[in-house]
Formats: sequence, structure tokens, C-alpha cells
Amino acid sequence: MAVSKSEEGGVAWTPEGMSQDDFMLKDECIVVNYMDEVVGHDNKYNCHKFVPGQPRGILHRAFSVMLFDAEGRLLLQQRASSKITFPEVWTNTCCSHPLYGMQPREVDSPEEIAKGNPMGVKHAAVRKLGHELGIPARELEQERFKFMTRVHYWACDTLSHGPDAPWGEHEIDHLLLYRLKPGEALTINPHPEEVKAFRWVSREELHKAMDGSDAKLAKEMPKWSPWFRIITSRLLDTWWADLKTAIETNKYVDVATIHRFDTSKEHYGGAGGAGSHLDAVATLERDAWKEGGDAKRRKVALTAEHDDRVHGFVGRGQLDVVSSAGGVKQGAYGKVPTHSTSKLDQLCRPMEVAAALRFKLCGLLENNMKEAAASDSDVAFCDDMLGKVSRSFAAVIRQLPPGVCIDICIFYLVLRALDTVEDDMEAYRGRESEKEAELRNFGSKRLLDKNCSITGVGAGDEKTLAEQFGAVARVYAKLPKSSQDVIMDITDQMGAGMAEYVAADLGQGTVDKAAYDRYCHMVAGLVGEGLSRIFVGRGMESESLLGQGEHVWPFCADPAKQPANLGLANSMGLFLQKTNIIRDYLEDYVDGRAFWPQSIWKKHTTTGDLGEFGRPTAHGAGVRLPMKGAAGKIVAKGVGEQALTCLNELVADALELVPDCLEYLERLKTPSIYRFCAIPQVMAMATIVECFDNPLLFTGVVKIRKGLTARLIIGTIDGPDAVHWWFARLAQEVSAAVDSGACAGAKGPIGQRLAAACSRIAAETKVRYDRCESKKAAQAITLCGTIAVGIAAAYAFKRPHW
Repeated sequence: MAVSKSEEGGVAWTPEGMSQDDFMLKDECIVVNYMDEVVGHDNKYNCHKFVPGQPRGILHRAFSVMLFDAEGRLLLQQRASSKITFPEVWTNTCCSHPLYGMQPREVDSPEEIAKGNPMGVKHAAVRKLGHELGIPARELEQERFKFMTRVHYWACDTLSHGPDAPWGEHEIDHLLLYRLKPGEALTINPHPEEVKAFRWVSREELHKAMDGSDAKLAKEMPKWSPWFRIITSRLLDTWWADLKTAIETNKYVDVATIHRFDTSKEHYGGAGGAGSHLDAVATLERDAWKEGGDAKRRKVALTAEHDDRVHGFVGRGQLDVVSSAGGVKQGAYGKVPTHSTSKLDQLCRPMEVAAALRFKLCGLLENNMKEAAASDSDVAFCDDMLGKVSRSFAAVIRQLPPGVCIDICIFYLVLRALDTVEDDMEAYRGRESEKEAELRNFGSKRLLDKNCSITGVGAGDEKTLAEQFGAVARVYAKLPKSSQDVIMDITDQMGAGMAEYVAADLGQGTVDKAAYDRYCHMVAGLVGEGLSRIFVGRGMESESLLGQGEHVWPFCADPAKQPANLGLANSMGLFLQKTNIIRDYLEDYVDGRAFWPQSIWKKHTTTGDLGEFGRPTAHGAGVRLPMKGAAGKIVAKGVGEQALTCLNELVADALELVPDCLEYLERLKTPSIYRFCAIPQVMAMATIVECFDNPLLFTGVVKIRKGLTARLIIGTIDGPDAVHWWFARLAQEVSAAVDSGACAGAKGPIGQRLAAACSRIAAETKVRYDRCESKKAAQAITLCGTIAVGIAAAYAFKRPHW
């Protein structure tokens, strides 16, 4: 082991019996943000992987010791050949990492750093000087380490591992000076797996060795660490020229600044394709500080960090990771790729191919909007827009009963336009109060304006819908009063709910599960309420549809006082929305509006940042998700699966709503309305199962196959027995993964929760599932019998007659 228990409750580090590989796996680096604030920890392997998804690794804290003798010569070391990162390069006396969970403690707070005496870093320096150079701790005095400042740099180890190198350094380096007194000597006994050679050099000798002006020195010291080149050229040379002052006074000490530098271009690239970044950040920071001081500088730095992380995630998704990233999902400004199924994979599923052909060619769903669209240009526009902004919902809306289909079409388009305003993160940037007002007043301002045109929001077809919204308003004005009232009421409630979140900081998701549920109610539960009220108001369904289910929601009325509290309708809506939120993890994080609840995901992270899950080192890359090239051989070591355990907990939470969804469907009596409600529900069930335990979700958007979609739609046409069969079969996939222990979290509380949810779905669907299985068996027997009779007849026909 790399650590042993300490009486003080931490761990005391020891190198005994440890290889370089062991250190990389078991030592936990201190993960920091761009302000050098501690956000978590991760093993050295993960922190130093420069791979697609994290092209600059994971930023962590480091230290560099420059130890001088009494004559002012600097002790240098050549890193050992066995070092995984930057082997055989010459560098400063000692460069390594303070570690998480050590005793003595090696984690310094911002306050400790601001005082200029970060004892954690100094403890680490003593530890590593002993380990690497064999300098006994008793020969060093911690108070004599002079903390000077910090340097933020990154460098890919392309010199050692080639242009596709999977290793590198990305550190905020705490710089320490130490000078021996006259007559003072140190015991130096280098560890052969850490240090290949060492030597004392003067300032002039270092200059000549680095710039190659001394051929002998340049030959003896041909390679230099990128961090030491930066430190020497930017800071150390000034200190060294005035070493006594630098050591004995605070003239050169800068505890406030984090000096940011890109490395030289020879260290660009790597498996993740990293390029210039920090020089630009430094310029932005300087400008921000002039305009708004430390607060604005901080915001600029952290925004740059987020943007660079997003660039890594999206860049990885757009590479060929294993699944080809086919299309680009609308939203996230065209950044987030969609993982599409290959044609070969689809063709290998003949039942899905047959279902797709049957659905496309046989006209299984009626179009009850066709007649109205032919005689009314506004209805024709709405029908056309419906097909463009929602291919999946268009057909099921059109097959609703005449009249009702137009009500629901307008309801859908109104909410889609409202959603377009909410989703556009650029149109109202800096004018958030205007966006809030637009959302709150959308009904009265836009829906009642027959000449309405909303400009400057949305993209593609959504933009067209907004610009020509007057056509929607004109059709709305012709609807029955009962339907108008419902659409206006839901639009007002939803707009007000969306407005609450405009100014909210959702970069790290909703605060807790209650806020998560409430958001889902605002954007989807209310839709379920509106649909149910329209169906009942039109006389197509009974008032039982408005009742309470198993789940009691705080945003619904007390069922004891108001039985028709729309609890079931909310459960149905929440199941759909939670499925979307789970699926859209990366898209929402990229947009800076995420909804995964912090009370759930923070239990699973090591860094306390929702973006952690997008790193390949957090979702089983190399183990659960293969990666091509040199990175594929490296990324699996030390990789975590915390993203998958969090994902599976959210999936369990969503699956627990399925019994209410099934009960809602059971209360429907009109076949076309049943299909309208059942299709999105069964597709959500298929989507949540596709997302379950799937690392691809963290690299792009996961979608179900088109052929499977066709089979699901046909299942709803076949009736409730087939719908229950699909829910049961899909739940069986999750249950099988849990029972076999194949999914993340299978053996703990999350696995138990998933198993319980699937068991409940199996119980709720058993009667109809068994009936459907019997029908399928009978159909198979009939088919086999028909084939047998055909073969027998053919044989009899060909048999010669005498």
C-alpha cells in the first residue's frame, strides 16, 4: 500500500514496495479550479490523461522546489526513465504534487495561501525531496521554504510519447525557494526509479544549457521539462539574480496572482488535440481586472475554465469514439453530437425493419387535420409547422378525433414557441428581465395577437414558428371556449414557472430533488394537466382522468379535499420530462442550464462539479466505452464509473413513476387518445432504458433506433396488451443488468431501487403481458401451420401422378 494509517486520523505516505504504476493509481491529486480553489481529488492516472474528452487532463495542484546551495548554485535533477510523464527530462530540484488525505495535511486553503505560508505544500515538498533525492526530513526546516507565487500551465508529453501522446501535465504550480546556509550540506541519495541524475549549476550554466550555447552542456542536458522552462524564463531568472533579497524579503512574493502561460507549441496536441488557451485567458483576466477588479477577473477565469471543459467534451463527442456521431441535435448551438445507429446495425434487426416499412407504407395512423388544412391557410401553416418542429408528435396529434386534433396541435405549437423563448440563451443575454417579462406575458401578449411575430429567437423551424406566430394565434381564436381557456391557463402557468428559472444559476443543476420535480411539473406536468382537461372538456374522456395517483405531489391540491387534483397527469408528464433531462445531460451542461439535482449527483462526484461526469475518466472510458488510438490503451487504468452510478440513480427515480403512467393509460377510453398518450410514454420507457448505464450519454445525445420507434408505435395501435408487453420487456432489460451485476451500482442501494421499480412494473403489466404472449404464441403456431400446409401442398403438387 502507498499509505499507512496515522494516529491523527489521516494517512502517512510511504513508498515502500510501490512502483510508478502504483503511485499513479493510489496517490490522490488535489483537483482545483482556475482560482486554485480545491474542488475535489482524483488519482494521478486520471489527472494526467490527455485524451479525448479531457484534452488538457484534470487541473490539479503541484509544487516546484528550487533548492540553492550557499554559493547560489541550483540543484537540478534528471527524471528517471521509468517515470510515466516526462521521463529523462532535466528539471528543477523537485517537482511533484501535494496529495489529498495525507498526514501531515497537504491541502492548503485559499486563506493559508494568501498568508504566504502554505504548510500543506511545504509538507509535500519535504516528503518528495526525501522520496526522490533521499534528503532526510531532519536536514530540512519547513519554515525556510520560501513561497513565491503560483504558475498555471499545461503541457502534453509529445516529446516522450509522440504527437498522439495520452499523457501530460495541467497544474497550478506553487513555487518554493530554499537556500542552504554557508557550511550546510545535504545528504543526497537519489531513488533510481525517480531520479536518473542530478547536478548543481550556476545561473550562467543553466542559461547556456537551455539555449544550447554550450555544446557540452547541451549534449549532457538535451531535454527540459516544459514547466521549468516557463518558470526559468518568466520568473526564476529575476529572483536568482537577486537571490538574497528573494529569500530574505517579500519583494518578489506574489500571493494574489496566478500566472498563466501556454506551453511551447512542441507540447501542443496529444490524443485530445489540445491547443493554445491560457495566454488568452491571462489577457482576458488583465482586462477584466481593470474593468471590475477581482470579482470580474474571477468570473472571467471560471468562465474560461467552463468553456474549455465544454470544448473538450464536445470535441470528444465529435470524434469517432466508437459510435459514430451522426447528426447534431438541435440545441446547444449545434455543438452536441447525436449517437446514431449504423445502417448495418438497423438492418440486422429484421422485425424493426419490417415495422418501419409497414408504418411508412401502410398509413396506419389517420390524418384528421388534412380536411381543415385544405380549407384554411392558417391551419395548413400550423399543420406544416407541427411536422417540422416535432416529427415524433405530429402523426399522433393528427390521428386524434377531428376538432380535438386541432386543439392539441395549437396547444403544442403555443408551448413549443414558449419553449423556444426559454431555450434561447443568446437572444436575451444581458436582458434577462425582458426574457422574464416575455415568458410571464406570453399568453396575453402573443396568443391574443393575431398578427404576432416574435423575431430574434430560435433557430431553423422554431425561428419560423416564432416569426409567423400570428397564424397560430388566429387558429387559437377559432377554438372552442373550453379549449381556449385551458391553453391560456397552462401557457400562463408555464410561462410564470419558466420565468422563475431565467435568472437562476443552473450551471450545476437544480438545488435538490424538490426543485427538480417542480421544474419538471412546470414544463411537462402542466402539459399533462392541460391535455387531460381538454380531453375531458371535449367530452372524450371521463373525469376519472383528472384524479390522484400513487405519487402525491406538493404542486397538486390535497386529494382528500380535491379528488380531481390532476396528480396522475403530473406523474405522466414528469416521467417524460425526467427522461428528457437524463438524456440531455451533456447538451444542458454545455448550454449552462442543467437540471440534474445536486442533492443526487453530488453524492457521486469526487470534484463537486456536474461537468465531472463528462470526463472519460468518470464514466468508464476504456472499460465500459472503448476509445481508439494510443489513448485507448491508457484511459482504462484508474478510470471511475461515478457518472454511471449517478445516472442509474436518476433512472431509478424516473422508473418509479411508471405505475402511475400505466394507471393513467388504463383510464383512457378513446382509442386515438389512448394512442396519443401511450406513444410518448412507451417511447420514453425505451429511451430511459437506452440511457440506463450507458456511457455514451456523457459524450452526446442517445436516441432509440428508428426501427424500434416504429415497433413501439405499432404496439400502441395493437392496443393496451401490446403496450404493457413493451413496458414489461423493457423493464426486463434493466432487471437483467441489475441481477447479473453488470451495471454500475448493481450491488448497492441503487441496484435495489432499480430492481424494486422493475419488479413493480412487472407486477402491474403481468395480466396484459401474459395475454399478449399467448396471442404471440398462437400467431406463431398459426404461421407455422400455414407454412407447413404450404410446403405439403407444394410437395403434393410436384409429386408425379401415375
